[in-house]
Amino acid sequence: MVLGGPGTGKTTTLAAAAARRLEEGSTLERLVILTASRQAAQELRRDIIRRRGGAEVGARVTTVHGFALGLLRELGDPAQDLRLLRAPEQEQRLRDLLEGEGEQSWPEEVRAAARTRAFARQLREVLARARQLGLDPEHVIELALGDPVFEAVGRFFETYLTIADFDGALDYTELVHRARLLLADTTVAEACRSRFDAVLVDDAQELDQVAANLLGDLARIGLPLLVFGDPQQRLGSFRGASASSITLLRRLPGAETLGLVTGHRNRPAVAKALAGIRERLDAGDAPPAAAPTPGGGSLVTVSIYDDSAAETAHLAAALREAVLVDGCAWHELAVIARSGRSQLTPLARELTARGIPVEVAGDELALGSQCAVETLLAGLTGAANLEHLGNEAVTRLLAGPLCELDAVGQRALIRSLLATGAGDPDSRDLLGKCLGRPELLKAFPGPEAERVRALGLLLVRAAGKLTRGAPVAEVLWTIWNGTGWPDRLREAALAGSRGANQDLDAVVELFELAGRRQELAGHHGADAFCSAVMREEIPADTGRELSIQGRGVRLLTAHRSRTGSWRRVYVIGVSEGTWPQTGWRGLLLDPDRLAPDHLDAASTAGQIASERRSFYVACSRASEQLHISAPAASEAEPAEPSRFCREPGVAPVRVAGLPGQRQTAASLIAELRRVAADPAESPAMRRAAALRLAHLADITDQQCRPAFREARPENWWGVKQPSSPDWRTSRPLVITGSTLQALLTCPRQWFLSRRGGADRPRGPQAGVGDVIHRLAQRAAWGTMGLAEMLQGLDEVWPRLRFEARWMETAEKEQMRRALTRFHTWNETNPDELLGVEVNFEAPIVVKDVPVLLRGTVDRLELRDGKLSVVDLKTGRRPPTRAEVAEHTQLGVYQLAARLGAFEALAPGIREVAEPSLLQLRHGGALPERQFQPVLPEGPSWLTEKLEQAVEILQRGTFEAREGPQCAWCAFGSSCPAINPGGME
Repeated sequence: MVLGGPGTGKTTTLAAAAARRLEEGSTLERLVILTASRQAAQELRRDIIRRRGGAEVGARVTTVHGFALGLLRELGDPAQDLRLLRAPEQEQRLRDLLEGEGEQSWPEEVRAAARTRAFARQLREVLARARQLGLDPEHVIELALGDPVFEAVGRFFETYLTIADFDGALDYTELVHRARLLLADTTVAEACRSRFDAVLVDDAQELDQVAANLLGDLARIGLPLLVFGDPQQRLGSFRGASASSITLLRRLPGAETLGLVTGHRNRPAVAKALAGIRERLDAGDAPPAAAPTPGGGSLVTVSIYDDSAAETAHLAAALREAVLVDGCAWHELAVIARSGRSQLTPLARELTARGIPVEVAGDELALGSQCAVETLLAGLTGAANLEHLGNEAVTRLLAGPLCELDAVGQRALIRSLLATGAGDPDSRDLLGKCLGRPELLKAFPGPEAERVRALGLLLVRAAGKLTRGAPVAEVLWTIWNGTGWPDRLREAALAGSRGANQDLDAVVELFELAGRRQELAGHHGADAFCSAVMREEIPADTGRELSIQGRGVRLLTAHRSRTGSWRRVYVIGVSEGTWPQTGWRGLLLDPDRLAPDHLDAASTAGQIASERRSFYVACSRASEQLHISAPAASEAEPAEPSRFCREPGVAPVRVAGLPGQRQTAASLIAELRRVAADPAESPAMRRAAALRLAHLADITDQQCRPAFREARPENWWGVKQPSSPDWRTSRPLVITGSTLQALLTCPRQWFLSRRGGADRPRGPQAGVGDVIHRLAQRAAWGTMGLAEMLQGLDEVWPRLRFEARWMETAEKEQMRRALTRFHTWNETNPDELLGVEVNFEAPIVVKDVPVLLRGTVDRLELRDGKLSVVDLKTGRRPPTRAEVAEHTQLGVYQLAARLGAFEALAPGIREVAEPSLLQLRHGGALPERQFQPVLPEGPSWLTEKLEQAVEILQRGTFEAREGPQCAWCAFGSSCPAINPGGME
């Protein structure tokens, strides 16, 4: 037994010992080398082979579980087909068993929780701990006398083992238990002695009791055992790693204990900080204190920032300064957090956005949380539920890599569909309907319709396979192979994209999981598979951990950090409740209560000690500098900085605000561009800035692509060439009544919403207006009575979305009254109806520019031999008399009628009567009707407005105009009229 603290060379000594045995004639196939994780095994295998200086076949460098599985397969019953049950699969199996058994098999106090995911997770941990302690189901029942919950656990344990035996599936703890039973056979023991020369074990503090007993069994049958460990670095308590494991091995007959006392990593300041933490750790079986590594530049800091955002901003600045100012390489820096999912995922996104290259191992996160997996599962879910796709699912499918249609494209397609009268008034259902019936998009040109149609055809094909009972793996392959997404990922991966490599690894693992679940087929199988993957909160444990290339800052958890060391380490998020994390204690099923001969009371003391050990390990990874940080307590983040922040013996420093200017390529280029274009700067300064921009623009990466695209003038706003011909040169200019009004109210708002397609989604009021117009259109000819109109309103109403139930109730009552008014007016209206929803076009020349007036009138009537236009309105505020007098829509309708736009319905009639707005929401028995005076012959207010609009469109400059419309404008945050700094 070799004990040593952090950086004393335990793993290096083990590798040297293995290399020495190889020099003496042994082979890696005859050496059993065990580590705490597959990642550590891979690194140790590479180290040993590098020392050996040659390749090795059958290298047996693995984990205890990998060795146990190999033992069972090589020396166990050859007729038994063993399958290792991964932790996520085991948890899902437990959930299935819990649902199958029903709640009645559990005591009343836990029945409500028995079907929850948390209960299944706790149950998995308890069963694992029982096997680690060598307990059988009957032993658990005996220990739990008087505790009905743990008695029920013992009965469930028996059911679980019976089903696992029937399936030939073993979880990790059961695997080691079976290997011990196998070693009890003298024939197997003799075979082990003849096959293996020695057993070498690294990180023995991570052994659970059953694994330590397995090593003891190997020693007792005569195999030499060389074990390295440090009890104060034990991180796997939640997995059953036992403080008694090293004690058990040290007490083996003939065991000898050695200590490593020379430090090879931590310089004085870091070593002193670690000593302060170590004072609070359990000293049982602790290694001797190691002398620090000599050298300067040693530093330890503890910083408290305003909040998590400020902590991340200062972290990014510190990382960049370490590289640009102090000469560190990116891969010599590491950021260590307590949690992978809640801390590392957003941190990686933020640092990447700030230009910091980062590396995160692919298995740090659960499989279901990885972007590529989410995309494929969204496609599978869509195929399984094609007739009932929700709005959120449709948006995710269209915006994802399978279709790549952004929000602007989706709105453009929705407008095209609504313009033809396709679908229901609730536009959010239209695209989902098109995915289920892609043939609806055949008549629609353009890339948006083609993308949605292609995705719809793919989903229909996948849905057909599910209907025929195809397995989930086959349907997943259909979705994966049905678009250009795999080729794009492959190209990006070959070009060195870290994200693409991670996505491909995740996809491969998803297909492996689907291949193991061949029993899942058809629509129900697809739903079950998606649910199972998304509920897997345990990081997927496969042999495909993404290898780290050493090209960026390492982001990792404390548990993953154990095998590495870096010049500078940044331990972040050290807050109470996060580190130490104690909030989850008080469990219904607490594995720490299990002991070999009794059932303990629940306690949090052991959890605090475990959290302190993980903090100690994280801090011990630093060789030169250690930086610890936490956000200050606030109303948004009430957690105080952790008690651990004071244990290194360094006074915490309160850092207010955000760091100064970002030291990024983008900020440098922005400053150079500003100086180069600033006439207030000297010619020499402007020339120097321009030369540096030119130098940056010429730099290329390994694929000969521009490394700094922002420095290239062709990418600058106002310099870049148009992507399409100037739309202003198209003839004629098309103007509608609504276009005219919006363009003159605020040209900038009109351009961004109509031309840019960036308008916000329509609210419920727009949907209400569509419903009323559609019902009024059907009732106009007397083919639908009031009862049918109200019934139609009831049928469509559930599809409309409102912020509150009371708003929905009030609005529906208003619309019922509006329809009643319309019905009464329609029945008593003396004018002759010529048409409803009448489309028109009328050419005209305005300031020598051809213009095409275009639009749709709600009702075209004949009154006293003259054309009369009636525009139905459902708005809350009717316009004033003055506003009606210059209502642009009515004015455009009048002018179009005079130009002969309705010649087909009223041949030879061009004289107009007063057009009107029919306010359905207002009035008594009849709706309020507002008339506009007839336009005079010759120039009028409408002529002036048309000339102003044509001038704006011809000029191509769309200025912002402040007015009442600013209150609901979607673009106010960047508007120079109301927010002068918004464009900066």
